[in-house]
Amino acid sequence: MIHSYQVRLKKKIKLSLLNLKDGLAYKNLLIRKKIKRSFIKFVNFVDIFNKFNTHIIGKSSTRLKGPLKKHYTHSYAKGNVVAFLIFVILYKPNFQDFNFSKIDNDRKVVENIYLKEDILLIDKNLQISNKKPFNEKRKKQTSSEYTDKQILGFGNNINARTIISLFEEENYNLKDIRKGKAVDPVFLSKLPTGIAQIDNIGDRKKLFIKVILPLIIYENNKILEDRNYLNQISREKTINEKEMAWLNKKFKEYRVKTSDIKELRQKMDVIPPSLAIAQAAYETGWGTSRFAMEGNSLYGVRTWKKGKGMVPNDRAQEQKFEVLSFKIIRASISSYKKNLNTHQSYNEFREVRAKQRKEKNRVFGLELSQYLNKYSEIGDTYVERLKKIIEQNALTDFDESVLSQKKKPNIV
Repeated sequence: MIHSYQVRLKKKIKLSLLNLKDGLAYKNLLIRKKIKRSFIKFVNFVDIFNKFNTHIIGKSSTRLKGPLKKHYTHSYAKGNVVAFLIFVILYKPNFQDFNFSKIDNDRKVVENIYLKEDILLIDKNLQISNKKPFNEKRKKQTSSEYTDKQILGFGNNINARTIISLFEEENYNLKDIRKGKAVDPVFLSKLPTGIAQIDNIGDRKKLFIKVILPLIIYENNKILEDRNYLNQISREKTINEKEMAWLNKKFKEYRVKTSDIKELRQKMDVIPPSLAIAQAAYETGWGTSRFAMEGNSLYGVRTWKKGKGMVPNDRAQEQKFEVLSFKIIRASISSYKKNLNTHQSYNEFREVRAKQRKEKNRVFGLELSQYLNKYSEIGDTYVERLKKIIEQNALTDFDESVLSQKKKPNIV
């Protein structure tokens, strides 16, 4: 019966459409059509209720008499009322669409792909051009915009091909970044699996840069946030207890034994992305080493505490060091920056950086690389290799990159 009604209704609507002469009539017809569709949905709903009533609650096939009949009739009536109330509560014109949408959303979370409203939108105020001018007023975002939970990521390894597809879907490409486009805050807790299986070395390099660049900028933002606060405190005539407690904490963190604010300021500065990427690329073979894949170690930092890292396969029998391992790659980047900012071997590195900051209010990765000859046992050869990586891959293009402005980053 309902089916035949639907057929007749469709025929009438089709016939009416053929006779329409103006847009107003068509609009009115659409409104009537929508009302009729809602009515058909309601009729179908009532039909489902009747079937539920008949087959689930059920009527007795046996003819009952006396008190038994009265009891059954009363129970059947109560069942009808309860079932009808449940159906009324659940009834929504878009009930099916709502449920399917929720299931689809849940599936996207499982696949580590966020909905469009959670994906980073590029700041429309940033203009993209072929030139690469330095703008001293370019806005820097603070690390407080992202929580530790957001930066952590899910922690599960994802295939490299999946990450490449995600980056393509979100239009995250290095060509635009080089021209000044802000970097999407896509934070991975681990390097994607299968990087070594990417045959094209250029694609492999691009993926590696895309993965670690947002994390490098994030760690730099944390340092700049502290540096700005330090400058604010140093301009004040008196320091309160809260500010003194913060200073003491930073003196300890940056290993400033003399409580000298000038020394703290010199140590508390960023590592240029070009340099951070180049060293990570060299130490891990662009993300393919065992230490990077299994221990999230990007910079080959050594430890002499047994069980704190991974034992190199080619380590001599008399040697006791291990390559320090981390739970997430961001921790490796943070440790690396702390090393360059505190270890006495890099005093000259920090002095030259302070000079760059004073003269240009920015730091240059290519120039600073020549002061890292003590980072590796191969000394000057290591410096030359870093310079070659920076120059051949034009990594200095990323030294002024910033993260896009959005409350929720894309986390995978």
